[in-house]
Amino acid sequence: MKFLVTSTTLANKLAEMSKVMTSKTASPILSHFLFELEGENLQITASDGECFQHSVLPVATVEGSGKVCLPADRLLNALRNMPEQPIGFTINETTLNITVKYTNGHYEFVGNSANEYSTPTSLSHDAKQVQIEAKMLNTAISQSLFAVAIDDLHPIMNGVYLTMKEKMFQSVATDGLKLVRNTYKLGDPLEEVSFLLPTKAAKIINNLTSKVTTPVTINYNEREAIFVLENDTFRCRLLEGRYPNYNSVIPQNNSNSATIDRESLLYAIKRVGLFSSTANGCIVMNFSGINLNVSGKDIDYSTSAEEKLFCSYSGENVKIGFKGEHLKQILENTKSKEVIFQLGDHSRAAVITPINEDENIENLSLLMPILVD
Repeated sequence: MKFLVTSTTLANKLAEMSKVMTSKTASPILSHFLFELEGENLQITASDGECFQHSVLPVATVEGSGKVCLPADRLLNALRNMPEQPIGFTINETTLNITVKYTNGHYEFVGNSANEYSTPTSLSHDAKQVQIEAKMLNTAISQSLFAVAIDDLHPIMNGVYLTMKEKMFQSVATDGLKLVRNTYKLGDPLEEVSFLLPTKAAKIINNLTSKVTTPVTINYNEREAIFVLENDTFRCRLLEGRYPNYNSVIPQNNSNSATIDRESLLYAIKRVGLFSSTANGCIVMNFSGINLNVSGKDIDYSTSAEEKLFCSYSGENVKIGFKGEHLKQILENTKSKEVIFQLGDHSRAAVITPINEDENIENLSLLMPILVD
C-alpha cells in the first residue's frame, strides 16, 4: 500500500500520540504505532495497554489498503529532523518492508505484523453516554491537575474526579493537603454521571480538548471511558473505588475574610519563598487590619524575608503558615484579578476563592496550614 502525507502534520500527530505510550511496556508491540489505511484516511493507534488513542489523518495519492505496525521511536526521530515537505510511504504487506521517500532521500526499515496488535472490544451493554463542551472539559481538567496526588498508598486520589448532575458539572482533585473544586453551571440538565480519571488520562484529554470546538461525547461504564472528539478517540481505564467525601472537609464557618490582589500576592510569595526554609517551604501570612505581612525564614542558613501587602480584611488578627509551593500552585491556576481568603484560626484549613466575573463558574481551593515556629 502507498500514501502521501505532509511530514509536519504526521510528525505533530505522532508526537502527540506518543504521550499515550510508555517506555516500559508489557508487550514489545506497544512500542509501535498501528497504521491502518482505508480509502483516503490514515488511521493511527497508540496504546500502553490501558489507554488507547485512535486518530484519523487525511492522506493523498493512495494505492491499496491494509495495516501494519511501525516502530515509534525510529519513525518519530526520523520525522523530527525533517523540514516540512510531502513524504511518501510504500509498505509491502508481505515482507513488512517500509520505504519513506522525501525530496532528497529515503528511509527504509521493517515493521511488524498488525495481527500482533490487540485493540479493545466495544464497551459493555450497560455503558452510558453524555456530551459536554470541549472548552468546559478542558478548563475543568487544567484547573484541577495541579492538586492531584502522587500516592501509591492511596491510588484513589491519583486522578481528577468528574461529576455531572442536573445542571451542574464539577471537577475535583486533592492530595490531602490541598483540594480544588471547580463547578460549572450548565444550560441543559444532564443524567447523573461520576467517574475518576487517572492523571495520565486526564493530561491527554486536556491536550486533545484544547484544539477542538465541538462537543465531546463520553461513553463510559464502571471500568472504562471513551472520549470521542472530531478526529480523535481516546479510551482509558478508570480508577475504581470510592472517592473521599470532599464537601465534608470544606469549612463552612471561617469568619475571617481577606480580599487580595492575586498577582501581587503571587509575586510576593515567589520572592519571599527564596529565603524561606528549604525543609518545609513555610510562608507565614499575618492578617491584621488593612495589611498582610508575608514572611519566610530559614534558621539553618540565617536567611529571612518579609513583605507588606495591602488587603481588605475583616475579622480577628490571624497568623497562619502555608507551604509556599502549594500557595503558588493555587494562585497560578486562578485567573481572576483578586482572590478571597476565608480563615478560621492558625490550625484550620483556609478556603481560597477567586472573584469571578462569570456567575456560572465557581472555583474553590482549600489549603491545609502547617505549623508556624
